[in-house]
Amino acid sequence: MDKIAVIDCRAEKKTIDTLESVGLRVIPTAKTALYDSIATHADIQIHYLGNNRFICAGEVFSHYSKLLGSDFELIKGSAPLGTDYPHDIPYNAAALRNFLICNTRYTATEILSEYKSMSKKILSVKQGYSKCSICTLSDNAIITSDAGIAKKAYENGIDTLKIKEGFIKLRGLDYGFIGGATGLTEKNVLAVNGDINTHPNAVEIQRFLKKHNTRILKLKDGFLEDIGSVIVNLQV
Repeated sequence: MDKIAVIDCRAEKKTIDTLESVGLRVIPTAKTALYDSIATHADIQIHYLGNNRFICAGEVFSHYSKLLGSDFELIKGSAPLGTDYPHDIPYNAAALRNFLICNTRYTATEILSEYKSMSKKILSVKQGYSKCSICTLSDNAIITSDAGIAKKAYENGIDTLKIKEGFIKLRGLDYGFIGGATGLTEKNVLAVNGDINTHPNAVEIQRFLKKHNTRILKLKDGFLEDIGSVIVNLQV
């Protein structure tokens, strides 16, 4: 079975080369009609359900069907991608082993149904860009700059590092999010799109990574950049 990474089709060559150097087949995203900053972000278009199963927006179903191939199951979601917030977030949900974190009001019904059938606890938060906002380190540990997510996670026993907002580049906007600049490529390997030392909470982040026995795979040099997450078909 292929090990793949779905990432922004506009990601830097260095980012793509680094992912390929560790044995990942890179699946570039499609260009959508959303605003330019997120028009090609993976975590806006497609969601990994686990066990080589994905769900995506109908607008990009044909694109991913061709690139993923027959080894993967791809579900076409019924929620279209709206051009403005919060109608652009149906597929932007963050999954841990026992939880799904998302704004349930706008999350695709198929995603909610899938996780309910897996008996995962669904934590509803105000932040619609939940996947963008959450860097998942392990089955029960996250990093986020969102106060609402941090509070809800902490209340549910999820080990959470709250970091400062900002300090992450995002095309066309003031700043992006830590989840959008990262993604696990192995159980204890976190791909980071940029140099973690450019973030003011770098020491705390590195300490938290060490606590959870996770090392960094630096995808490129320079400032951290939100590219809509690195979505890998991790087998857990």
